[in-house]
Amino acid sequence: MPSIGIKNLFFMNATYRHYTVEQLARDDSFRQWVIERDPVMGAIWTQWVAENPDRSDAVTLAQAFLLTLADTDTTFTPRQLDAITRRALESGGPVVTPLWQRQIFWAAASLVLLLGIGYAGWLHDASPANSFPSISLSRISPELATNALEQANDTKTIQRIVLSDGSTVALYPNSRLRYPPTFGAERREVYLNGQAFFSITKNQKQPFWVYTDKISTQVLGTSFMVNAFSQQTRASVAVTEGRVSVYRLQDIDQARQHGQQALAGVILTPNQQVSYTGREERFVKSVVEKPKMVLPPAPAAFVFAETPVGDVFALLEKAYGLTVVFDQKSMENCYVTANLTGESLTDQLTLIAKVTRSDYELVDGQIIFHGQGCDDN
Repeated sequence: MPSIGIKNLFFMNATYRHYTVEQLARDDSFRQWVIERDPVMGAIWTQWVAENPDRSDAVTLAQAFLLTLADTDTTFTPRQLDAITRRALESGGPVVTPLWQRQIFWAAASLVLLLGIGYAGWLHDASPANSFPSISLSRISPELATNALEQANDTKTIQRIVLSDGSTVALYPNSRLRYPPTFGAERREVYLNGQAFFSITKNQKQPFWVYTDKISTQVLGTSFMVNAFSQQTRASVAVTEGRVSVYRLQDIDQARQHGQQALAGVILTPNQQVSYTGREERFVKSVVEKPKMVLPPAPAAFVFAETPVGDVFALLEKAYGLTVVFDQKSMENCYVTANLTGESLTDQLTLIAKVTRSDYELVDGQIIFHGQGCDDN
């Protein structure tokens, strides 16, 4: 984070004096201090509280609230939390919200702080219905900013949305999707805050874009999951079928501001996923937790009898769409005799590693085997 004077920061953010407990809990710098334990933010907020002692109860409550949501020991007893809650929410003045909002929030705070319930969904439910990314959508997609529908899933079940091109979206609870009534001629664009599974109708002349607060995903026609709540520092995309490209939102914004094509994004194929950490601003590519076959082989294909390990790896690559990397020279005399039918990919890889005296790891969306050879098997 760039160096910035403490007084300058809070001079620019004088409204912190009037922040409610809810607003403090949602503030990025406050969350960096409490949840991420950022030392710079810690110094800033510690000094601010010292200069604003009348706000200490509200700050303490918001701090305890976030720590409880993160399953962290708050070190406060229920009696102390009860007293803090009541003082902060019933003291009147700029610390609190109107009565009806205080009653709702007091109930939520009491459940979380006093009963210890992990009410993590509160932060998602409390986000504004038209929450936009930090980079204005009007710059990236004027159509989404001015002429769009918005559906919020405030239920506990997944909602199905059918878009104008026939694509479908499975919108998860506590999530919101913004989309145009009819897609434009050049691009199909939507904005997501939350989690959704997309099944996109293929159209090579009209790319489909999913924008979130941190990342953008481009596809031509495929199925994939996006998980990107604006309140969380991490976002992810996992591919079921097809091929997608994932970019940082700011890179898309800069490219379009200059009328240029975006730099190459992270390319994902079936059973691959990528995570993006906003604070570190980097992508981490990996294999999904439970890979599924994208091209199931014949029923007896996974029954091996003295089969060269290279042929086994080739079958796995074709079935799961994942690249298997290994040293052909060191493993040229390795053979597999086993029935792997019906086993998960993890179990299949574990057994192959055992019979070939090797190890494997999942790196950068690939399966990598390290073998010492099987000459004396």
